[in-house]
Amino acid sequence: MQSKWSPRQFRDEMEARVYTSRLIGSDPDLVLHGGGNTSLKRYEVDHAGREVYVLRVKGSGSDLASIEESGFTGLRMEDLLLARKRESMTDEEMMDYLRKSMLDPSEPSPSVETFLHAFIPHRFVDHSHADAILSITNTNLSERDVEGIFSNVLVVPYIPPGFRLARALLPLVENMSSSVRGIILSRHGLFTFGSTAEESYRRHIEIVDEAEKYLEERVGKDPLEVVHGEADPQPFLAALPTLRGSLSRSSKKVLFVDRSEEAVRISRSRQAEAFEHSGPATPDMLIRTKYDYLYIRDPGEIPGSVDAFASRYREEWQRYVKGYPMHDPYPTAIVVRGFGIITAGTSLKEARIVRDQVVHSILVNSRAEKLAGHRFISREEAYAMEYWPLEEAKLRKYRPKMLQGSVALVTGAASGIGLEAARKLAGAGALVVACDLDSSIDDVARNLSAETQGYVVPYRVDLSKPQEIEEMFRFIVSNYGGIDAVFNNAGILKSAPIDEITVEDMDRHYQVNARAMFLVAREAFKVMKQQGIGGNIVFNITKNLTHPGPGMAAYGSTKAFAAHICHYVAREGGRYGIRANIINPDKVFRGSKIWENGVLEARAKAKGQTVEEYKTQNLLHREVLPEHVANVLLALLDESTFGVTTDAMIPVDGGVM
Repeated sequence: MQSKWSPRQFRDEMEARVYTSRLIGSDPDLVLHGGGNTSLKRYEVDHAGREVYVLRVKGSGSDLASIEESGFTGLRMEDLLLARKRESMTDEEMMDYLRKSMLDPSEPSPSVETFLHAFIPHRFVDHSHADAILSITNTNLSERDVEGIFSNVLVVPYIPPGFRLARALLPLVENMSSSVRGIILSRHGLFTFGSTAEESYRRHIEIVDEAEKYLEERVGKDPLEVVHGEADPQPFLAALPTLRGSLSRSSKKVLFVDRSEEAVRISRSRQAEAFEHSGPATPDMLIRTKYDYLYIRDPGEIPGSVDAFASRYREEWQRYVKGYPMHDPYPTAIVVRGFGIITAGTSLKEARIVRDQVVHSILVNSRAEKLAGHRFISREEAYAMEYWPLEEAKLRKYRPKMLQGSVALVTGAASGIGLEAARKLAGAGALVVACDLDSSIDDVARNLSAETQGYVVPYRVDLSKPQEIEEMFRFIVSNYGGIDAVFNNAGILKSAPIDEITVEDMDRHYQVNARAMFLVAREAFKVMKQQGIGGNIVFNITKNLTHPGPGMAAYGSTKAFAAHICHYVAREGGRYGIRANIINPDKVFRGSKIWENGVLEARAKAKGQTVEEYKTQNLLHREVLPEHVANVLLALLDESTFGVTTDAMIPVDGGVM
């Protein structure tokens, strides 16, 4: 491992602290997704104008890779050092003590490692979960054996993080020699320290580099033994909705399907099969990955293997956990022999984090096994970590969004009603595949993702081409595992009297407004039926369905075809929990492209009205907006509101005059 330090001038020590924290956080071989923590001790002026000695430590929710100065929480060192007199604290007492020691109560909660950072008598402290360190400590080597590998490094046995760890190490850190470069915590990670940010960081990199070189000499660069061939991906891809349905029985999951060269190679290794029940690389991963992952050899194993995994988890929860409700018992990581790695989460971000954690865990465990036999913490200790009171307190406060874990498709999402629908669904927690023929869909999806802090995935498609619709669903399934909601929204409109409608115009309306809606519904129905967890298909039809207007024969009649398809979806889908409903909007102009190129003006003229009069020609005399339709869509998807409603039509038209 090479140092990334680049000499530069810093405004102050806090800027240097941020810089080296980011160097550590940007290296996945040191920390993953918010792991690790760093700190600085310095003097500050408090609210009363007094100079106080302060510990600035990484706060909850901060990621070292992108941390800002505001990501470090300030605590009074005097308060923290007084805690050395305490023999013990529960986790709840510890967090209460830390909150009362904060300079600014509005700052994030400090790291659970705060007391250890405070007790270490150095101004800068760095902590990581370096893969190379874990590969050495997750073995049958004793602490004394590990100390023999490094010079001037102390090694201590595994102790769960928090005050208990800090108090146990207090005599060690108070009496350690000035020559000590760092402390290795077995199965936990590495602490280094120094009088400057550079000194602490360089020590960290030096120790990790020594560990990497030691492993390379004894284990080699590649710890994996590839013993299986590549599998035919098609049967596994076809089985993804079955897998997603099995994993989503407690709560909806988004799948991340990793068929990268690295993932496929791991899935072909002996180690991937051997470490199914061996635990992750470090205990902090247990909250996401659980102790075990699921190893599958054949797609036919999926339902039975998932059920068996959940059954084992329930039994262990009853044995090891008291006082806390059971977490979702289904696996979050699945290694599929010869195919790759599939991970599950309540969002794509969570699923990707699990993927990174399981990949690093398999590689760490493989090196550990070759070095001196792999050994992790016990299952009892693991469940104590997974059901850690501090994490349980966070879970009690967590309120998932309405569509958390759902995968939704919106057609015609680049503008108008479709754009607003994609925005609402993403804001409600769904992963949204936003499809459109318009190339602007890429920018639309990017902007909506940033606005909603969710996932809006762009997909270019010509809905008049059946093969492109089928390819779109293959994309959704092969990337995210399945689908829960479809807003069948895309449509075209060309107004003309019935005696002026050409065959070409009628065919075009049929292809987009009728056939495409059928094909989208058919493909979604197949996936939802296979998943076995229900689903929703909402059709955007039109007021013309019930109140036909002159000049709208091509539009209204093809929409009527789609409406009838909805009735059949509802009747045939009911037994599978698939609901189908219709929204009938009228005169939704804002942002809509179907009213462009003079269509709006022509319709107003046909009615003998101005454009503004035409827009508000309803009982309420109000313009109908895209968000009115999108809000009804959201309500239809809400199980607590319309969960027993199917084959219904809801007008969003201001009242037809």
